[in-house]
Amino acid sequence: MNKLTLIALMTAAACGGGQKTGSGGGGSVPPPPQLKSGGTGDISSTGPTAPKAEISKDARQDYQAAVAFFATTDKSGWNESACRQSAEKFQAVVREHADLVAAQFMVGLSYDRCKLLDDATKAYQQATTMKGDPTKQAMALSNLGTIFYKQGKIDGAKQYWDSAIKANGKLVAARINVASLELEQMRRTTAKDPKYKQLEEDARINLSNALGVESDNVEAYTAYGLLYMEGWAANKNRLLLAKLLLDEGKKRNEKYAPLQNAYGLYYMHRGALNEALASFSGAVAADPTFSEARLNAGQLTLNFRKYDVAKEMFGKALEIQPKNYDAVIGLGIALRGLNDLDGAEAAYKRAQGIDGKRGDAYYNLGVLYKDFKANKINEPDPIKALQASQNIYKQARDFFQQSLDKEGDAADKQEAKNNIGDCDKNVKQLDNAITSLKNAPPPTPAPTAPAAAPAAAPAAPAGK
Repeated sequence: MNKLTLIALMTAAACGGGQKTGSGGGGSVPPPPQLKSGGTGDISSTGPTAPKAEISKDARQDYQAAVAFFATTDKSGWNESACRQSAEKFQAVVREHADLVAAQFMVGLSYDRCKLLDDATKAYQQATTMKGDPTKQAMALSNLGTIFYKQGKIDGAKQYWDSAIKANGKLVAARINVASLELEQMRRTTAKDPKYKQLEEDARINLSNALGVESDNVEAYTAYGLLYMEGWAANKNRLLLAKLLLDEGKKRNEKYAPLQNAYGLYYMHRGALNEALASFSGAVAADPTFSEARLNAGQLTLNFRKYDVAKEMFGKALEIQPKNYDAVIGLGIALRGLNDLDGAEAAYKRAQGIDGKRGDAYYNLGVLYKDFKANKINEPDPIKALQASQNIYKQARDFFQQSLDKEGDAADKQEAKNNIGDCDKNVKQLDNAITSLKNAPPPTPAPTAPAAAPAAAPAAPAGK
């Protein structure tokens, strides 16, 4: 189970009814907690600093003029027009000074600022083919990996990040991203699999190397803390080490949103749910666009049965990531808690369209039909009412059966099997009840009362 189902294990009594918000893993690590770019635009460090290679005075002046525009816009705010204008300034430098890799890299970074990913990809790829300045080439490779990851091309992202590390072993961004990707892979691998230990060891090496280069890197401390949270159930000492790493990160930047989210996960493991919610809320406050924190806060409020708050959290998360499967499932559960059964069903079916391989949507549809819709039959005829309820239980059974054929862990599938048994039992009981009603003798009509004697005619008035 992942971050969205983990809480249910700790506070099952508070959940109120079966629910599945996600499956696959055994931990609570979000996607790369810090999806770093090879060059982030931090002008003081890995961003558009002046090229180190020997270049002409004119080239340096042209480059610095483009950098000045980039730096000013970086502070005032980007829009598509500004991104394209910045890219054009660096492109003009490249046209005049074809061997200036740094300028070509900045073309890509300018597009990247406005998420013009196709243009950024082409610019970065061109930078990787130019000779000279291997540092900027490595940064371009790293940024290509980040773009590929955002586009869901995980294998391609890994290849680019590995290539970036090979080109420059001190490139912190790529090492953090690879380690975070290895965390994701660990969550999809059982601890008994030899691959699991290898992934953990590789992640440690990458994060240790990152901290060796930048000892104050809060992103690396956050990822390292999350790494040690893996396997906490079997070894509680891992939580102590995770806390030490998170505390080191906090010394560097306590308002870093992924760090706050990681603290929330730590407190969840400790069963301190109020502290967990405070940490998730802090992460949302620090970065309103950080969807992972909203997902975790939404799930935690579900367990507190604050369905209106959960609905808002999941809704905001979906504004950021419209195709986030877990957010759609969480929204469905929140709507179900608010008694909006049609809205809940629509959400679960929306999740099916996002990822038909996962079983969570099917399971939750089964729960919706079995535990909620079957009890809300509005039919005055008793036989028809029983038949309608029976049909709903049959539909619920089908949903649970379909969930067994989808991706999900063993515990989820066992719950689905138990629910199938309950549905079969209910269908049989309703069948007996329907048969009894059909075979019951018609009710004896009530005796009719004898007709009343007609009233006597009124007496004629007496004459005078």
